[in-house]
Amino acid sequence: MPTSSRIACPAGFEFLRTIEVLRRGPHDPLHWCDGRRWRRLFAFDGRVVLVEATCGRTVTVRRLAGDAPPGVVRRLVTRVLGLDDPGPVRLRGLPASVRRVARAHRGLSLPGHGTLFEALVQTVLGQQIHAKVANRHRAAFIYAFGIRYDYRGRGYWAYPTPERLVGVRVPTIRALGISTAKARAIVAIAKSLRTGRLVEDAIARMPAEEAIAAMSALPGIGRWTSEWVLLRGFRRFDVVPAGDLAIRKAVAWSLGRTRLLTERQVRAAVRGWAPHGGLVTYRALYAHRQTVG
Repeated sequence: MPTSSRIACPAGFEFLRTIEVLRRGPHDPLHWCDGRRWRRLFAFDGRVVLVEATCGRTVTVRRLAGDAPPGVVRRLVTRVLGLDDPGPVRLRGLPASVRRVARAHRGLSLPGHGTLFEALVQTVLGQQIHAKVANRHRAAFIYAFGIRYDYRGRGYWAYPTPERLVGVRVPTIRALGISTAKARAIVAIAKSLRTGRLVEDAIARMPAEEAIAAMSALPGIGRWTSEWVLLRGFRRFDVVPAGDLAIRKAVAWSLGRTRLLTERQVRAAVRGWAPHGGLVTYRALYAHRQTVG
């Protein structure tokens, strides 16, 4: 691939703020950033490639080490940095209070995941625990099963692949502090992707409800996890994880409601936000966390 290439970014794209959201704390092993440059090591087809991105009017992507087809690198960087986010989503038709929230954070792109395996496991590890604990578990999982690559005296980590978990049993993952249920889910996810029971390209082509059913057939995966995977992993910008407690709080807050909305009420409220309901609720979630905590 060429040493460098350029990718168009959404209008008003805030590079560093998006990376801040993307990173799982200051010690995230996946994402390196020095305040100007972002680097990530990707693993695919038995090889790795280290890429660096900087942002001006466009995002400039450089291959620092390894090799990969240009189209693969472009797709991975676009998805992970959220460069396919339409940016300032269509605001007409949104309630005034929601419109203000969406406009205030329109430069914040929705970051994604490199693969279906990464999207599923990262989301599973965030189930029903505090974010700081979840991030410790995520880092431990990457250090235990990921791929390390040293470049100019610094170590970079690629996310584990399903093949890296061949022969790995539940107690081994459990030893990282991860619950038994989540460990079983991770083992099942890896096996399903290796055996072809779950195929990323097939999930990508399915209607949302069919994709949710396919992923929910695995242990430890339900609608909450599947909807987040569709939104962030598959870039289904219309999908809203309405059962997420944080989303329920954020939507209620953005609408000026004083009482927590139910999942059904959230789905009813966001029906008119199509086709970018997931993006609008994501920005509401971010705004709520920044304002309320």
